[in-house]
Amino acid sequence: LETHLASSAEVVGEALTEAIVNQVNKDKLGYFPALGYFEKQAMLDADLLDAAETIGWFSARFAREEVERKLRPYFSSISFQAVKCTAYSMPTVRINQLNAYPLLVEHYTPNRVKLDIIASVLQKVYKAEGLENWARQLFRRNLESSFNTFEVIQAKLV
Repeated sequence: LETHLASSAEVVGEALTEAIVNQVNKDKLGYFPALGYFEKQAMLDADLLDAAETIGWFSARFAREEVERKLRPYFSSISFQAVKCTAYSMPTVRINQLNAYPLLVEHYTPNRVKLDIIASVLQKVYKAEGLENWARQLFRRNLESSFNTFEVIQAKLV
């Protein structure tokens, strides 16, 4: 990402977190809202939000293209059900939680993406019981080297 973007995702995540923590304390919210809440309320600097949106969009596009490029040879079709920058989701961090600040920085840094993918195999499979594990291992083996962190949360036969 650093080679393609003008702003550092980490610097933007740190600045967002600082502004959000200040706003949460000022408004006495008692929780940390999703980034979209602050966009709708126009509570944060517009340039900072634009930088986060640009980085989030680029991160999502990069992840999608990388998955398609690396996995196309193994699947007959790859369909993306959802591609989301996780900075726009609700953080699981609580106000009084120990080490809340670094966890919030990690959450609000717009370089993490969650993908919901349906990958199809046209081969006739008589034993479907190992197919989920095969797909999980195939994703991990082909994509781990493309990302700083990578996790297959769930694989299921549809």
